[in-house]
Amino acid sequence: MAHDSELVLFCGIIRMILARVCIIRAHVEKKYGEKDGTKLNKVDALTNKTQLDIMSMHRTYELLHKCAEQLNSIISLPMMILLFCSGLTTTMLLRDVFIVVQSDDIDQTLKLTIILFCIVRCGRYTLMVIIPCYCSTVTTTRVARIRTILHDAVNSGRLDKIEKRQVKAFFYLTREKEFAYAIWGVIRLNMSLPLSYFSLCTTYLVIIIQFSKFID
Repeated sequence: MAHDSELVLFCGIIRMILARVCIIRAHVEKKYGEKDGTKLNKVDALTNKTQLDIMSMHRTYELLHKCAEQLNSIISLPMMILLFCSGLTTTMLLRDVFIVVQSDDIDQTLKLTIILFCIVRCGRYTLMVIIPCYCSTVTTTRVARIRTILHDAVNSGRLDKIEKRQVKAFFYLTREKEFAYAIWGVIRLNMSLPLSYFSLCTTYLVIIIQFSKFID
């Protein structure tokens, strides 16, 4: 329970950082982006009520990046424990589902109950892995969008000398300080991780099933 609550807290913090990056992206797009007349979402509509200058967005981005770095420094061990426990538990549960489906000695109601329980448990472990990876990937995408808008604004020739210097400094900040979460600096938290995770679980599931048949 304590570990799960800690992971839920971490996911909530990653989600809050993503929400604030989206607000910065909306402000940058409002100030320097092209007006295309598309329908505004909630974040874009919120930015219409306020106006941040480039220096405020620069400081806000830097503070958010410091929060992300501190979060990245404490999330490594819990996420590694989650990946290990989730992979092991998911593989064992899927093996039990395979055995239950093949068995003819179990009552159908009990069999259905066991299968539903295993599916719910596997889904819970899977979501705990996918949510932080998804938020991390979306955050990286939003930062890339900010960087693109700033780059176009610098090269547009519409800015005066001082504002161009400020926009260029913000652009260099987004290029040098990306929101990239990584477990111990090795395993990056993005949407490629769940795919590798599923592939590894499937591989070990097949191995366990084959060895179970050999032992039987």
